[in-house]
Amino acid sequence: MALVVTFAMGAGANGFIGQDAGTAPPASAAQDVGSTPAADDSSASVRVTADEEATEAYEAAERERLRQDSEHVAQVSTAPTPEPTQEPQAEQAAAAGGASPGGASTGGSSGSGARVGSGGAAPASGGGAQPAAAPAQQAAPAAPVCPSSIGGGAGGAPGGSTGSGIGRTTNDDLAGFAAAYNAIRVANCLEPVPYGNFRYSSCMEDRLVWMAEDPDPNPVSTWGHAGTISNSYSQSVPDRGCDGNLAGGSGNTGATMAQKWWDSSAHRASLYKPGSSVAGVCITFAMTHGGLPSDGYGFTRASARWGGC
Repeated sequence: MALVVTFAMGAGANGFIGQDAGTAPPASAAQDVGSTPAADDSSASVRVTADEEATEAYEAAERERLRQDSEHVAQVSTAPTPEPTQEPQAEQAAAAGGASPGGASTGGSSGSGARVGSGGAAPASGGGAQPAAAPAQQAAPAAPVCPSSIGGGAGGAPGGSTGSGIGRTTNDDLAGFAAAYNAIRVANCLEPVPYGNFRYSSCMEDRLVWMAEDPDPNPVSTWGHAGTISNSYSQSVPDRGCDGNLAGGSGNTGATMAQKWWDSSAHRASLYKPGSSVAGVCITFAMTHGGLPSDGYGFTRASARWGGC
């Protein structure tokens, strides 16, 4: 904006022209010069001097106004003042000479940690971001408490032999089977069966004798579950007795028969029934020795079942 300064002498002139609209002329220049009565030369000289002083004063005031006027100040080429960066509350407090509340942040805030101003104390230990706590480890489940062995003795068995010379179930056969059966159960964390619940089965023994009396020299000619045998002997001599889990061979005892049944998954599920209660359960057993026409006494056949007492 250009500043225009003119002198208007004569009637009707009202001070200076050229100031911004709305700016009143100085009081010393707001008079109507033309209304002043004529004077002598000395008076004219005094008036000119006063006018010059008023002009200088006005120009000085105008220059100051322009320096403060926002429109003109914005046109001045000066280096921009950098804007202050956003600081965390803790930094602002430290810069102001104060201490951050609590002395340290907890939970780990974003950005830089609180800085200590000159002369300030170092932040308390333990401040700043804290490492995440390790997840609590769950305690390992307690090992199951397995049943203990029990005492007692199995029931008796007839022993002896049939008229055809087949050896029948003995006390040792039944006792050896019962002891091995319970030992296997306890070793596998299964409840043992009371020894009084091991029973000799004459019905299962009858079927084992029927197998052993087959005159075929092959000892396994008549070997299998009821309804699975079809040979000349089974057609002439009907199957008799009761079926059960079967095991046999040379050099076996009641104890080895118990182990054979455990080692077979199908027989284990049938005769040991893991997970089932033994309350009111009886285990029936029978065993024969030898067979026709020339099986030695050491060739044994056995049968056992899980059932109610």
